[in-house]
Amino acid sequence: MDNHIRTLRAARQWTQADLAAELDVSRQTVNALETGKYDPSLPLAFRIARLFGRPIEDIFIDPDRPGESVPVAASVPEPGFDYQTRTAIALNELGILREMGEQGWELTGVGLGTLSFRRAVGQQDAAPRWLYQRLSGLLSSEQRQELTQQGWTLVDTWLGGVFHYFRRPLP
Repeated sequence: MDNHIRTLRAARQWTQADLAAELDVSRQTVNALETGKYDPSLPLAFRIARLFGRPIEDIFIDPDRPGESVPVAASVPEPGFDYQTRTAIALNELGILREMGEQGWELTGVGLGTLSFRRAVGQQDAAPRWLYQRLSGLLSSEQRQELTQQGWTLVDTWLGGVFHYFRRPLP
């Protein structure tokens, strides 16, 4: 089952281990949840919803109604941030990522044809700028480790891990 757990976790700047500790599950369970390889039990789904302060329907995407999912970044904004969701297709997605990153918008999630961003209110000129990249295919742990060593942070994956979106602050 697709969900917004990775986006919610990243918004709090938690690692998978941090979230696992909060939920009293293993890091592997969090990874399996985020990649859609494991559907949580109902009690675990309720714990996740309570932890993030959101209804279950905002976190988990109904497989019978995928188009009805609301992007997490747009559903309940955090105080102190401006939000923007941009419609993106394969032809313009990388251009949107470049444009928004140069303007200091932080990518917070990827949805069906959308990219969600946030930026601290009043930080247009002082906001950190971002460089984004999208990688396709399965990534090995060695590839992920190399990206991390280069300063890249995984923001989100899409289509069960077919696409991986990374960000790095621009100097």
